[in-house]
Parts: sequence; C-alpha cells; structure tokens
Amino acid sequence: MSQPLAYVSSGIKVPSRPISKPLIPPGNLSSFFWAHILSTMPKDANEHLGPAFVPWVKQSLRQGIASSAKSSTTIDKIPSNWRDVRNDAFNPEMIRIGPLRTNDGRDNRQWFTEEHKARFLNRLLEGELEQWRSDGDMSGTAEEERLSVDCERGEDDGGRVAKALCLDDLAEAMRTLEHKTKAFYSKNINTIPDVNFVMMMVVDGCFVVELLRLCFGNPRTKAIEDDPILTNPHILTTLRRDLLLLENQLPFFVLEKLYELISKKKNPDHQQAVPLEELAVTFFNPLLPRQNVISKLDAKKRKHHLLDIFRSTFLKSAREKVDNKGKNRVKSRSNLDGSMRGPYFASELNEAGVKFKEWRGHDLLDIEFGRRTLWVPPLSLNDNTISLLLNFVAYELSVNHPESFFTNYLMFWGCLVNSPRDIQILHKHRIISNMGSEKAVAELLMRCREVISNPDLGYFYDKIEKVNHCCQQYYESKFDFWWRSLIRERFSSPWTCLSLFAAIILLLLTILQTFYTMYAYYRQH
Repeated sequence: MSQPLAYVSSGIKVPSRPISKPLIPPGNLSSFFWAHILSTMPKDANEHLGPAFVPWVKQSLRQGIASSAKSSTTIDKIPSNWRDVRNDAFNPEMIRIGPLRTNDGRDNRQWFTEEHKARFLNRLLEGELEQWRSDGDMSGTAEEERLSVDCERGEDDGGRVAKALCLDDLAEAMRTLEHKTKAFYSKNINTIPDVNFVMMMVVDGCFVVELLRLCFGNPRTKAIEDDPILTNPHILTTLRRDLLLLENQLPFFVLEKLYELISKKKNPDHQQAVPLEELAVTFFNPLLPRQNVISKLDAKKRKHHLLDIFRSTFLKSAREKVDNKGKNRVKSRSNLDGSMRGPYFASELNEAGVKFKEWRGHDLLDIEFGRRTLWVPPLSLNDNTISLLLNFVAYELSVNHPESFFTNYLMFWGCLVNSPRDIQILHKHRIISNMGSEKAVAELLMRCREVISNPDLGYFYDKIEKVNHCCQQYYESKFDFWWRSLIRERFSSPWTCLSLFAAIILLLLTILQTFYTMYAYYRQH
C-alpha cells in the first residue's frame, strides 16, 4: 500500500508520517525541546506534516529556548558518582513522593504508605473520596450526581457556611500548576500522562501537607491517638528522613497551594494560619535538634522545596559572617596559598598543640579558630544525619549559582579526616559521635572529599588558613617539634609521668652520692 502524500511549500511531494510514531529529532535538538514540540503541535498537524510545520517548529524552538533560559531546575536526579559514596542515603525507605520515582518498584513498606496517602486524602475530603476514572474525570462513589461547582454545604455551626473540600477543587488547582511543576524537574517527565501527574500532585501533596499540619504542636486528639503513623516514633523518624531526599521532593508552591485550600476549609472564620514553612521546620527539627528553629527561617528567600527550606535554617549566621567578611575561595585543596603545606589532619593538629573544643548551642556551620583552639559544633553521625548532609550537598551541586555551604562543610571535614585515628581524636573531644566504627566514618568522609570535584572551601577558607598557619609554625620550628614530642611521649599518661619522675629522683640521688663521695675524698687529702 502506497504511503499518503503531503505537500510542502516548495511543491515537492514527501511521505507524511503520523505524529503518533516517533520522529527522529535533529542532532542539536534536546529531548526536552522535541517532547515540547510534539506535545504542543497544532491540531492541523496531527494527520500530516503540513505547510506550516517548519515555521511553527522554529517558533516553538525560540519559545522553548527563551523559557528555558529564564527557568532553573531545582529537583534533580542524584549523580552516579554521589551514589557511589553511599547509595542508600538517597533512596527512600518508606515513602515515595513526586514523579522522579513514580516508576520505581515498591516493597511492602512503601505499599503500606501508599495506603496511608489515600487515607490522609480521604480524611481531608471528610470521607467523600472520589474515584479517578481512566478518562481523567472524577465521579463520586457516595452519590450519583456531581457535587455543586462551589462545593458549598450548610452546617449547623453557629450559622456559618463552611467550604467542603472536594477532589475537583484540588485537581483543578493542580492542573493550573502542572506545567510550572514539570519545569522544576531536570529529568524529562513529559512521558507521564497529564492525568497521572495531576493525581500524583494531589495525593502526594495532600499527604505531606496533612502530615505537617497534624504533627505541628502535636494536639492529642482522638484522630491522632488512633493514627498508626502519628503515634509511632520510628515511622515518623523514617518519614522525616524520606521527605528530605532530593529525589523525593515536590515544589513548595504546590504544597503552599494545597495548604491554602486546606486552611480555608479548616478555618471558616479565615483565621490566620501558621505558615507552612514553620510547620515544616518544626516537623524536621528532631533530625538535628536545635532551639528556636523557626527564628532561623529566612522570610525573604525564595523557597524551592522542603529540603531547601530545612537547609536554609542552618545558613543564617553563616550568611551574616560572609556578608561581613566577604567571600574567600580556595583554588587548591592540597596547597592553599602556594606556600603552605596544609591542610593538616586532626592527628597532625593534635600533635601541633591545637585544641579541639565542642561548641554547643551553635549551628553546624558555626566553626571558629582562635588562640590555638578550634571550636566546632558537635555532629552526631547516624544513617539519618548522613543521608541529610549528602542530600544537602547533592542539592547544592544541582542548582544554578548555588550557595555551597554544606559542600564546603564536607570539604572541611575532608581536610580534618584521613584515617580512623583522626575520628578517634575528634570523638575523644566529643566533636563527632558516631554509631558505627571510626574506619567506616573516615572512609565515608574521604570518599566525599574525592567526589567533590571543586575543592573550594568557601566560607571555611579563613578558618583552615589560620589553622594551617599555626601548624606551619610548629612544624618549621625544630625546638617546638622536639619539645612537644617529648611532652607527647613522656607525659602522655600518669604512669609515664611517674616513671620519669622516679628516674629523675634516682638520677639526683646518684649525683648527690657521687658528690659526697668525692667531697669526702678531697677533704681527707
């Protein structure tokens, strides 16, 4: 059977192709632009490649390039080299949120939380959960007729009329944010059907918002006391950890819109609702407990997602110091200014007489050095905090023009740790507490140091420079080196001190005995 023919502007007949079949894009055309072209192709091009095809493609490309130049993705896939550092730090244990993991397989625990997503949504809808049909429409299960457009219903509540939240409200709100949401992801997710994507935004977003809302202040209501999630500390800890994974994020404007709709329903008197970011940082604070965490929020900064919000609470004091001192950068990890040998590891700092002091009550980034003392806030390393720190760094490496505070923070630890001996010294001074072995922690920090391609210490440059200058003076002075070697070897424990003291007394007695023997001899003669 001969192929149908289409006529182009030049008058030459070329075989037409159904748009449903894959078209091979030009070599300089990214998959994202090509998917955008196919998804926005005009209706008259659905059958054949008509005369307007080429000009329309050029226009689409110009629009796509212009829009992509203005936008920046903030939710990215984890690079393979970072997964080599610790793969399980980037994988959810219990719950999957967002489109980046939609097609991943789920184990029994993740299916368990999928059921709870539906239960949380049903609670928001007050038991009137509607089923999503395959054609994208929604039909009620409790009644045959559709709910009214405004979803209003009278309630015997002091004459007030409350808005009953329905699935139509949520779905329509998410439909308006669908394309903006997809632009936040670096991975091309246009292959996900629009209906499925909107449904994911509704179900996942409502679960996150309702979880944050119910856990804020922990009111002891019957609904919470009977909830298998909210009454289980282990599940809550795992959820906190999973909801702060980079690949497990929804854009914050999606959560804000859902929270706005939910707050209107829960507060018919239009009472001022607690900001969603305050609910979020309060919920995640137990992972790295701090006092007055809400006061550390930056109200002026644009909020990308939950991981970005919680990360920003550690940056307030660091940003202030950077603004006051200016930003210094390091060009080489192994040679800071062209003359120094550093950086020096913790064992070498200890040998040089540098003291380590834990700095309680300060955020992780508040590190200072003065009077041969390095003040470092204590860091508790466990599976949850390791996952959190690595996802902080993965996020900083994925966005445009990042503030690489936690990338610099890991490089700081990479400057201090090169062996289990270094971890032992830091643990002895209560700066690092770890649940595993010193060897495992040292290997983890050394792998991070190798993976970070840019050895820029940024905010921590001046601290490391001061430490290295102090140590350089020690290692260049032979007297200081010998004296501290004597102190370290002969006065490292009470027993060595006691034995040295006994040896000195014995030597003095021997000298006195020799003196009196010689004195008696010369006196006789």
